[in-house]
Amino acid sequence: MIDERWKDYVPESTRESDFDTFWEETKLESKNQPLKVRLSDLPYPIPNITAKKLTFKGFNGTDITGFYLRPDSVKENLPCLLVLHGYGGNKGSIANYAKYLLMGFAVIALDTRGHGESANGSYPAGGTGSWVTQGILNPHTYYYRHVYMDGVRSLDVIGTLPELDQERIAIYGVSMGGGIALAVAGLDDRPSFVIADVPNMCDLPLAIQLKMEGSLTQVEQFLRQYPDKLKQVFKTLSYFDNKNLAKNISCPVQISAGGKDLICPPQTIYGVYNLIKAKKDILFYPFSGHDLPGSVSHIDELVNVLSTFITERVAES
Repeated sequence: MIDERWKDYVPESTRESDFDTFWEETKLESKNQPLKVRLSDLPYPIPNITAKKLTFKGFNGTDITGFYLRPDSVKENLPCLLVLHGYGGNKGSIANYAKYLLMGFAVIALDTRGHGESANGSYPAGGTGSWVTQGILNPHTYYYRHVYMDGVRSLDVIGTLPELDQERIAIYGVSMGGGIALAVAGLDDRPSFVIADVPNMCDLPLAIQLKMEGSLTQVEQFLRQYPDKLKQVFKTLSYFDNKNLAKNISCPVQISAGGKDLICPPQTIYGVYNLIKAKKDILFYPFSGHDLPGSVSHIDELVNVLSTFITERVAES
């Protein structure tokens, strides 16, 4: 179902003249940093799975931690699902990923930096105590520069695991995780499929204007304290706005939006969706809010689309 109000909405680009150079230099900087992947066994009472704690060096040497899980029934050419959580959350329990393991996926579920077991890194002073404003006065020091590159580096981690099929890498993210998933696909062509549920970091000027709840309200709070920094803040945000990365996405994408979402307003999500040139689909739930990804029908839809992804990629190979 598509909402007719926004099916033709295309937000104005806010790309700076050095946008592409900024990201190419950032990716080169990341490529030259050691990855240092470490895996250790995690005993877990679900039979027939291998569970490991995963740690690697994220951007600028920050330790990023997560789970690496795989079914024991298949030893090679495993499709991989990279799972990214929402703002203020964490990777949760291994049990949360059982359905994907039963489907035959290996799973990498990460704690975003500053969340769960992952370290945060250091940023210039001047934020409001929230991740979203850390380092916000300069795109080179901004929190999300590090977060997006942690996501790209997680693809590097997948590349070190010989049992994984590098042609079948799916990313699934919710809210902040959905925003990161879209950004990673806009910065790197290794993902084969992206599912972004109620994604954040979309059409940020409009999102900040419309939001009534959620992390971007902290940007408003920052600007109330420092109104003279408005131009500087929005320039920084432009480098991390998915509306400016969307045209680079080359893999198929499925996005969801809730009509009653006060945290990630649906119009902002449609704005990014409409800019994606790759194969795409949007699931719109007019009476759902930001809790949409937890609904039974949507979980079943997620399982169905991931099953189709596995089947289609096997047929192609």
